[in-house]
Amino acid sequence: MSVHSRRTNGAPPSADQSLEGGSAALDGEAVEALVVTHQGAVRGFLRYLGCPRAHVDDLVQETFLTFLSARFEERDDRATARYLRSIARHLFLKSLRRLDRDPPSVDLDAAETVWSEFQEDAGGAPYLDALRRCLTGVTGRTKDALELRYAGNLGRAAIAQRLQLSESGVHSILVRARRRLRECVERRLGA
Repeated sequence: MSVHSRRTNGAPPSADQSLEGGSAALDGEAVEALVVTHQGAVRGFLRYLGCPRAHVDDLVQETFLTFLSARFEERDDRATARYLRSIARHLFLKSLRRLDRDPPSVDLDAAETVWSEFQEDAGGAPYLDALRRCLTGVTGRTKDALELRYAGNLGRAAIAQRLQLSESGVHSILVRARRRLRECVERRLGA
C-alpha cells in the first residue's frame, strides 16, 4: 500500500475532511494492512519529534484518518511512509499551535532525514539487534523496571509501587539504564 498525493500545494489534507474519495479505494483488509505496516513507524516518528506520550495515540489515529481522506495514487511503501510522516509532522505542529506551545527546538527537516535513513536501514534492524544483545546483560531491578516500563507500559508511580521504590528511584534506574543501553548499542554498532 502506498501513496502519492495529488494535491498541488504539498500540504497534507486536514483531518476533518471527508473520507470520501480516498477511502473508497481501500477495503477493510487493505486499511488494516496499511495501519499494521506503518503504525509503529508513525508512532516512533512522532515521539522522535518530541510529541508527548499522552498525545501520540490521538495523533497516530488522526494521521491515518487524514491519510485515508486524501486522494492518492498507488506507489511504493517508501512513498507511503514519507507521506504519512508528512501528515504526522503537520498534525503535530498543528496540535502545538492549538495548545499554544512552541514547536520543538530541533530542525524538523533534519529530524525527518535522520528518521528516514533509520527506517531505510532495514527498518532499524541493526540498531534493534544491537539493543536486544545489550538487553541480555541487564539484570535485577533494572531489568524489572525496564520490562514494566516498556513491555508493561507502566508509568513511574506504578513501577515504584511494584518494585517498592520511590518514583525518583525508578526515574534514576531508568535514566541510568537508557544511558548504559545507548552506550552499549553505540559500541556494538561501531564494532
